[in-house]
This record gives sequence, C-alpha cells and structure tokens, in this order.
Amino acid sequence: MTETEISEAAVDGQLPPEQVEAVLAQSMDSADATGAPLAGEGGLLQQLSKALFERALQAEMSEHLGYEKGDPAGRGSGNSRNGTAAKTVLTDVGPVEVEVPRDRTGAFEPQIVPKNARRL
Repeated sequence: MTETEISEAAVDGQLPPEQVEAVLAQSMDSADATGAPLAGEGGLLQQLSKALFERALQAEMSEHLGYEKGDPAGRGSGNSRNGTAAKTVLTDVGPVEVEVPRDRTGAFEPQIVPKNARRL
C-alpha cells in the first residue's frame, strides 16, 4: 500500500489496525531520528494532526467539486480549486496551522474544520 493510499484510507476509516501501527512506528522512528518531541510546539502529534486535517479537507473539496485534483473532468465545470487559506485551530495537542482549500465560487463549506471555528 502506497503512502497516498494509506493516507486516503486513514481518512475513510479503512485502515486495519496493523497498518495503523506500521504508520505510527514509521512516524515515531522518524521523530526519534530528527529529535522531534512527541508533544508541544512542532511535535509529532501536531504534525500528524496537521497532515490528517489537510488530507481530510482535500477529500472534502474533491467530494464538493465532484472530481479529484488535477482531473481533466474539472475543466470548464464552473467551479474549481482556488488555492488555500491558512487557519490556526486550537486542538487538544495545541495550536495547529492548517491550509484550508478554497473554491472559486466560495461555496465550499468544510465539515472537519468548519468556517469561523477556532477550536476543535
């Protein structure tokens, strides 16, 4: 299973427990190698939260638009991706800055990180 497939499956809740353990072990090994702390500013938990939120937001945008990023089916559809906006949300692991995708019409209403929400 590729990293992209693992990330997508994690968002969809399809990862078997042994694969979750493998991803966590890989993340912990990487954190140990770089000396990154588990918690706190720049810690592993914040990094994982950021990655999970951003992946879920991209999946929500794809669902909203009806096509995947880079798919030619989106050309001329009347609405498309229009970059991202930075947003800092307060979580149990501390503040996490996420890049929230935007669409051209402004109709995208994210569910995992709602508009105007500052605490999750």
